[in-house]
Amino acid sequence: MKEKTRTIIAVIISLIAFYILSSVLKWNTLVAGLIAVVLYFAVFLLLKPVLRIGSTNVENIRGGETMHRMMSDAHEDIQSIYIASQNIRDKDIKQKAEKLHELGSRILKYLNDNPSSIPEARRFFTYYLDTGQNILNKYMRLENSNPGSAEIKELSEKTSRGMDILYDAFTKQFSRLMRNELMDVEADIKMLEESLEG
Repeated sequence: MKEKTRTIIAVIISLIAFYILSSVLKWNTLVAGLIAVVLYFAVFLLLKPVLRIGSTNVENIRGGETMHRMMSDAHEDIQSIYIASQNIRDKDIKQKAEKLHELGSRILKYLNDNPSSIPEARRFFTYYLDTGQNILNKYMRLENSNPGSAEIKELSEKTSRGMDILYDAFTKQFSRLMRNELMDVEADIKMLEESLEG
């Protein structure tokens, strides 16, 4: 809920309470005013949204607000990649953009389910996703403004190469994330085996 909406709701409720207490119930104006002020702050705080990454409350994660912001920006970048993939006419680039979107979405889903892994993906957030959506959006604008020109053909080759590089970077990022998960599972299995031996 937006800050402005929270404020408006809290003001309305506190004004209604003040009116009922002072006019209808004929309480002392000062007492009614104090209760209305306390009620305003209570409603304002109760309506504060709880930010989450997956099912984890952001307040329970060290650096959670920064991670939440990074995830929000990443979802916007992925959405931008998706939109570009739907609007680009060049079949090769369109297909590569769709693959990039699909892999990027899988990475974000993994990170959403495993917020403790978000710091390991900082470069993915701050560079690769942003670069991917920038390249595709610029290509899409240029393709629409001057289709079929020699410049667009040259740009298509470079953009296609860029998509290959980004796909490799996304794949490596996902592999690193999964490798850490596999090491955790292996450690759990080792502890289980040791506990059974002892």
